[in-house]
Amino acid sequence: MGSGHLDSMLNRVVVQVGSKRHLKGIMAGWERRVGIEAVDEGLRYCLHFSSEEVACREWLEPIHVLVSGQRQDLERMFGGDELVYLGARQSVSIKGPLRDQLKLDALLRLTCQ
Repeated sequence: MGSGHLDSMLNRVVVQVGSKRHLKGIMAGWERRVGIEAVDEGLRYCLHFSSEEVACREWLEPIHVLVSGQRQDLERMFGGDELVYLGARQSVSIKGPLRDQLKLDALLRLTCQ
């Protein structure tokens, strides 16, 4: 993978989503790969969401939703603070079907403190 701090932020999301049983209902029937790209450092990650789990894996096509931006903004987005998340979300580019973007947004906001 790459940047240790961004790695830990993404792993935090994996743990938080996995530990909150009420999020299983949101993920039911939602099998998606979210690509995360730190354009300033050339780092690429993939969060794989399924009904059973969420995992951080190597980049794998096809990507259903692409989140790209500066590494620092991505770290802020996945860091777990809701106010920081809302600000960072304005600084990154999110591309993909609107339904998938909204579901990702809901999952990330529900894992914030």
